[in-house]
Amino acid sequence: MTGPDMPASTSTAVNDYAPGIPQSGEAGSRTRRRGARLRLPDLPLDVPGWLMRLAMAAMAFMAFFSMTNFGWQLRPEHGGYMLLVALLMAGVRPWRELAAQPAAQAVLVFSGFLVLQAAYVTWVEPADPAWGFPEQLTTASKLVRLGAFSCFLGWWLSLVPRAIPYLFVLMVLGLLSSVLIFMPWTDLAAVIDGQLRPSFRIPENLAGQLAAVAGWLAVCMMAALWFRRPTRERRATLIAGFLVAYLGCLCALLISQSRGAWLAFAVTLPIVAVGLWWMRGGRGFSTKAWPPLLMVVVTTAVLLFGGRDILSVRLSTATRLLDVESTTVPAVDAPAQAKQASLVPAPSPAAGKVVGAPSAPPAEQAIASTANEAIQAPVKPVAQVAPTPPGLAQSDVVAIKAVSVRMQLYELGMEKWHERPWLGWGMRTTHTLIEKARFDTGVPHVHLHNAYLDTLVGIGLVGATLLMLVFALLMRELVLAWRAGLLTTATLWVFGGCFGIVLVANAFDSLLWRFEYSRAPLEILFGCCIAYGLIRRRATAKS
Repeated sequence: MTGPDMPASTSTAVNDYAPGIPQSGEAGSRTRRRGARLRLPDLPLDVPGWLMRLAMAAMAFMAFFSMTNFGWQLRPEHGGYMLLVALLMAGVRPWRELAAQPAAQAVLVFSGFLVLQAAYVTWVEPADPAWGFPEQLTTASKLVRLGAFSCFLGWWLSLVPRAIPYLFVLMVLGLLSSVLIFMPWTDLAAVIDGQLRPSFRIPENLAGQLAAVAGWLAVCMMAALWFRRPTRERRATLIAGFLVAYLGCLCALLISQSRGAWLAFAVTLPIVAVGLWWMRGGRGFSTKAWPPLLMVVVTTAVLLFGGRDILSVRLSTATRLLDVESTTVPAVDAPAQAKQASLVPAPSPAAGKVVGAPSAPPAEQAIASTANEAIQAPVKPVAQVAPTPPGLAQSDVVAIKAVSVRMQLYELGMEKWHERPWLGWGMRTTHTLIEKARFDTGVPHVHLHNAYLDTLVGIGLVGATLLMLVFALLMRELVLAWRAGLLTTATLWVFGGCFGIVLVANAFDSLLWRFEYSRAPLEILFGCCIAYGLIRRRATAKS
């Protein structure tokens, strides 16, 4: 379709630009029937070219540094602020369109709730006087920025949706550049043997999650290029480049030693494949898709064989954890201690005295009396780990203790959520709750190692419900755009794979909003959802 701000000569269907494997045959005809009347807009005539170039530069900056932590001023959030400045220069139209978006409305409601909840946990029922309203609001603002930057980027992407795959490419290149720069090359042998976990200036588990998402995007881009069929020389070069990119991302995922990220990558990809097969009518993949898939499978098998030492170290530790689970000594409660103490005969008044020896000074007697009272006082239950079982290395013992600590953190989280189920304790208070529990962890913990439990404890059931509503509305925009023919089934599952990896990985850690290099990839993915929703509404209004 065409319009005054969408010339017919340059209007193109989204299937020509969206990443993923294009459909053909019956599936392609179904897509054409779904989206026969909806077309992608090109650059609207009422947006100045210089302003659009500024926004595209900000989006490119944000995408390249979204999975990195180079420091200095190379932070992805600076790109988000630049998009806000460009949006203010664009007039009132962007704000009117965003205000009509259900997802943007939900983000606004959720942001208001976070402000009120921060005031509630500060003045009504403060969990810790050390954390005031500014501190609670600073932590809550991370989620606010995640939603706001997604809206800003989504509006600009709705003007140039062909930029979406290029943003994905920049995300992959940014991660690979970070891996190359911060890889401890002098200790490469220890990395390959599984004795050293490189962090790339990012927490290891988060590095694994980002590498899994980037690897999935590299596979999708390689498959898309296989079907786009540019010139033979250019196609071979680009496919080889994305295959190398996938290899680099898989290496980063492997050496991160994040079992949660491994599980997310291994579980999500088969689900995506089955979902794609089912939505294509059970006809399987086109024979044209087998060459790139075969290259990915062979590359993965070769790399896993080369990194078998890393896999054996981490997976064998997990197996031994199951074998020695019974060696973990449960917490000893006070009644059991008292019962055990009653079985031990009390020392006689003359015990420990030497005949003819002078009595102790009054000061020392007072100290001894205090010590005896401390011994007889009930001790707070503390989970203890039994001595090292035979046949276990020190790294296995550390892993056993880590699993035991995580179980304690999960129990603490459920206990604290039950105490304040509706509004939570505040997003800044989790660290204090863990400190007050006095776990024998050996290392400080600032979260509960489960993003969903962190959410319930931090903002309660009301806040978690609002957050789930925002996510559901974003996914709804993708599905409605797919039904309207604005993106292919394969493209839909490109986003499904990215979100699936993030959701599974965060069941074992808390990586959603704590760092800007964990929020920035989500801002880009959520921005794509908002962009497709804006495109669909504009096209529907003009049809």
